[in-house]
Amino acid sequence: MLKLTEPQFTFEDALDSCMAGMAGYVPLLGKVQIAKQVLLAKEVDYLSAGSTGELHTIAPVDAAKNPDPIVVGQLTKSDLVKVYDDYFVPSEKPARKIYNALLNAAKGRCPFCGGIGTPRNLDHFLPKAHFPQFSVLPKNLVPACRDCNMDGKGHDFAITAEDQIIQPYLDKERFFQEQWIFAAYHEDPSGKPGTFSYRAEPPALWPEVDKSRARKHFHDFGLALRYATKAAEMLGTVLRQIKAMQNVGLSAQLIISTNLESGVDAAPFANHWQKGMYQALTVWLVANGAAPALEGVA
Repeated sequence: MLKLTEPQFTFEDALDSCMAGMAGYVPLLGKVQIAKQVLLAKEVDYLSAGSTGELHTIAPVDAAKNPDPIVVGQLTKSDLVKVYDDYFVPSEKPARKIYNALLNAAKGRCPFCGGIGTPRNLDHFLPKAHFPQFSVLPKNLVPACRDCNMDGKGHDFAITAEDQIIQPYLDKERFFQEQWIFAAYHEDPSGKPGTFSYRAEPPALWPEVDKSRARKHFHDFGLALRYATKAAEMLGTVLRQIKAMQNVGLSAQLIISTNLESGVDAAPFANHWQKGMYQALTVWLVANGAAPALEGVA
């Protein structure tokens, strides 16, 4: 739900860099050299499916009878996992520069949770345990925070269109450009600052499958709680600003136009928690006309 820019390195760059680090392991190097063109051809299928939300149509490797089946050419599942683990990730290997570039391209914002968490490693969008042919495909490697990598996505992958979470590099622009996460502000009857609730509410004209995908993404990454927590952290400051503006005689409409609308506009992207927070406070202020006295807010 946070769009990532095109990786600066290609799949071929990644394979070549991994092979450059295999000088001491000739058997694997030879296998990768032989399978390279077939692997590159599989990228075409991945990109095509990813751009239409159909990555679920790519079948996982069949390890039912053999836990280490041949996947491409002479490369087994364990070979392809080894390419990533031993020749892409280690700091002393040539391909680590690609790993670092992919991680740093997120600019400290996890795309799965809308930038709440800071990416610490790369997550395989299609897990390498089930899709090892994409283990070093740059557009399958998503910078992710720990919560999204471990608790949100884990090792799951979709088997139906409705279950496909949003692919940060390739997915439909509507997920990134149109607002589908909204919030409501709930007053506290005791007079203390209230709380926010966030919800996934995709546009009515979206295809039903895309509505389901947006809701699943929202649910799987726990965005209702995580967004509400971020909004609560900022609420006291915003309420003080509103109260200060009221104290100098500004009307609710002026407060909305000079403060709240600018907060909406300043949100980094369409479905950022800040946008929903300011929109919810706008609705609340319109309904009240004037903010009621709040305990602890001068």
